[in-house]
Amino acid sequence: MKEPKLDDLMDEPSPFQNRDARNQKQHNWDVLRRFGKAVGGFLTNSVSEINNAISNADDRMDDIEDRYNQQIAGNTDSKEIIDARKPSGKPAYSTLGERLDNMYHGQKQDIELPSEVVGQIIAKVDTINLSPNVLKIGHITDLHFQKLIDSQWYGEAVLDINHIQMFSLFSDKLNALVLNGDQVHGQEVGEDGPNLTYFEGNRSILINRNSEAMNAAEYYSGDADVFPSIGNHDDGSVRWSNPLSLNELKNAYGVDSFDNYKDYVDQKVRIVVLNVFDNTDINLKRATNSVVSQSQLDWLVDDALRVPEGFATIIFTHAPLEGFFYNKPYSADWKNVNHDLVKGVLTAFTNGVRFSDETETGKIDADFTSQGKRDLIGIVSGHEHRDAPAPEVHNGVRGIERTCSVGVGDGRKLGTYSELASDVIEIDTVKRHVKFNRIGYGDDFEFDY
Repeated sequence: MKEPKLDDLMDEPSPFQNRDARNQKQHNWDVLRRFGKAVGGFLTNSVSEINNAISNADDRMDDIEDRYNQQIAGNTDSKEIIDARKPSGKPAYSTLGERLDNMYHGQKQDIELPSEVVGQIIAKVDTINLSPNVLKIGHITDLHFQKLIDSQWYGEAVLDINHIQMFSLFSDKLNALVLNGDQVHGQEVGEDGPNLTYFEGNRSILINRNSEAMNAAEYYSGDADVFPSIGNHDDGSVRWSNPLSLNELKNAYGVDSFDNYKDYVDQKVRIVVLNVFDNTDINLKRATNSVVSQSQLDWLVDDALRVPEGFATIIFTHAPLEGFFYNKPYSADWKNVNHDLVKGVLTAFTNGVRFSDETETGKIDADFTSQGKRDLIGIVSGHEHRDAPAPEVHNGVRGIERTCSVGVGDGRKLGTYSELASDVIEIDTVKRHVKFNRIGYGDDFEFDY
């Protein structure tokens, strides 16, 4: 056997040398891992620092832009900028931004009115009392909307929805919007007439017209509550022998009832809407008869007129109650049903007393003695297409009659501001004051109660 040399022995790995090699390899991996973590941490921190730097730069740019805008906004010495606040022939806005906001608001709603008319409406908007203590109610009656011109009654007047759309200019200022009946003309239902262009209409068209009026009111009034009522035209009975039923009208408007009320606690006002065309008997067409049913009388006495102390109440009906503004049946065949009972209830409500009566069509036993006296601002109605010069009072109940929205009559000119005729009603229960702000033809009027 060959004897190993010392050098050879030195080259042979010993068990201890193998262990040392493994330890060295493990040490190298540990170093690499620590290096990797260090590099990863460095990169992570660097990315974070870079993002922070970008964000800080953005903030600094925002600060610079804000300071620049503030400097520009404060620099109102320029006559050109100041002049831009004032539309031609109209009052100036307090700032240019306010004028642009109003212009944009009108344009974005696609109001189908001439720009000059929109400007005049905006000028009216600026007169509205914005105090949160004052209740603001938009009121429109007798729009007579349809797509067919009725030259027999309304000449060339376009019976269109833009008179509702214009309330978008008031939408952030209104608490409520009342559609007070005859939203729809109801004469494009398939019957010809001597001066009425023939139109092949049907029930679905009539239903759609009512739905369009309600949808427009809800869309263009912003967050305001919308209260629809109906008049003698909405069901088509003025011209059609097969009018819409009350349920069909409710479905068209998306309501369970046309009788409604709501309390506005901050302003201490209750709004009541009473449908005076609750006709269910086909022999009493809405076209010529105004009916308040027994169930409505019960609702008034037991619910709608149970008003919290300190609140004022305003009531809306399409037609005036019989006796107000000479309203009476037009012939022996036409009737106003239970109007006298309603008037008796309202008088008892204002005086805090009891009223009992029974007729062929209704029965009342209304006792308001425990509730006490309550403020009744009045009954606001349309139907007769005229503005009464002042409220009319019967037995302590105030009637207020407003003209038609459809642009007909003396002083009304199509395509101008005078084509319109609607109101924004302000109620201030602290000052006990009411103001009707007229939009379009006619005058404002106001009174204390």
